[in-house]
Order: sequence, then C-alpha cells, then structure tokens
Amino acid sequence: MIRQDYKWLTEIFVAHRGLFDNNNGIPENSLPAFNRAREHGFGIETDVQMSKDGILVVFHDDTLDRMTGVHGKLVDYNFDELRQMRLLGTDCQIPTFEEFLQAAGGVNLIVEIKAHGKPGEVEQKTRDALLSYNGNYCIESFDPFIVRWFKVNAPEVIRGQLSCDHKGSGLSPFKRWIAANLKLCNWNGSQFIAYDVNTLANVKAVAGYAKKIPIVAWTVKSQQQYEAAKPYIDNMIFDSFVPDEQSIEEQKQRNK
Repeated sequence: MIRQDYKWLTEIFVAHRGLFDNNNGIPENSLPAFNRAREHGFGIETDVQMSKDGILVVFHDDTLDRMTGVHGKLVDYNFDELRQMRLLGTDCQIPTFEEFLQAAGGVNLIVEIKAHGKPGEVEQKTRDALLSYNGNYCIESFDPFIVRWFKVNAPEVIRGQLSCDHKGSGLSPFKRWIAANLKLCNWNGSQFIAYDVNTLANVKAVAGYAKKIPIVAWTVKSQQQYEAAKPYIDNMIFDSFVPDEQSIEEQKQRNK
C-alpha cells in the first residue's frame, strides 16, 4: 500500500549516484552526473558522509582510493583536503551536500546515509539541509539505527531500510540473518524497503512487506534485469544503462 504523501517515490526511476558514466568523464556522485540525471527527468540516489571537520559531502565509498587515487578513509580528511582531490582523473571535485541539492534542482531524491557510528550529528545536519530542498526527498540506510533516528527525531522525513543478503559483509550469522530478513523494520519505522535486485525475489520478508509498503530494487544494471524484477518491485535505482522510453512512461502511469 503506497501512501499518498510519498507516492512520488514510485513514479519516476532513480539514477544511482546520478546518471554517471565513469568511463567517459562523468564520475559517479559528481555535479555533472547529477545535472545529467535532472536533465533526463530521473530521480537521484546519492550518498552522504561527513568530513573530519564536520562538512557533509557526497561520496559512496568509505575509502578514497577507488575514486580519487588517495589512500585512506574519507572521514579522516578535513574538507579543504578533500576539495583538493579529483574524481577519476577528471576536473570534478567531491561535492558538498549543499552543492548536490542545488544541482538536483527539485527532482525526487533518495539520500543514503552511510553508517558511521552512533547516529546523531550526520543525521541532524542532513535533515536540516533537506528542509530547504524544493522537491521530494527521503532517506535510507543499511544501518537500522540510522533509520530509527529519523523515526524518533524527524518523523516527517520518509525513511527506508536498505538491505541485501549480506554475504561477505563481515556480520555475524545472527546479525546477517536479522538484516537480510528485515527483522528491525517495524522497530525503526521503515516506510519503504530498498533491496538488492539480485536476491529480492527469493526473500519472504520482502514479499511480506510488499503488501504494506513500497519495494525499491537496487542496483538494476540492464533493461532485461528490470523486466525480470518488475513483478516484485514498485521502483528501481539503476545505473549502467538508460531505461527505455516505454518503461519510463509505464512507470509514471502504473502508480497513479
């Protein structure tokens, strides 16, 4: 059942880290990728972290190595140091969260808050920044305690639980079972589920929640993969391809 106040979450496909092309000078989570997603009319999924000196930035990995060639964790660098780095050898810098919001220009947003210890400061700063955004937005996280923070402290913000089978995650078998089977979603007030497209069709808990709240698949990487997942989901977060025009139009119509 999709509540009217966040029906928008299911009506437009969502570009993963912007509509990026890492091989052709449009890095993921860069301003050009966000501009490109907006120009194509897609929603945007992105990732927020905080620098050592308390500035919210948009970046996915815990470490800087893959995207910047600099060794170390993002959280160990001050913002001025991060600003000197470049994404995948381009001129693109690591954006601030405020710059991301300006580039997004009012399109639908799914903001993933990265796990970082005890919830509080990052969540509050993210919520405060989103208050000025002129468009629809929600937050998601793999960390159920981050989702819970929003239920308790900012219940007006739509919130969702990210999950997958957590193979190779380093979690204990018990914690992996809890996470993969969405056992904390009632406790943390999840209002949608974002689940790994490769496994969601086989997870009973996903099917159970599908009767109550939206299911969003991540990360869909081809039109064929989307078509296979479509019976199980209400929307998708995608990269590595651009959905065809027929699918885009059908998505807009199917949940109206």
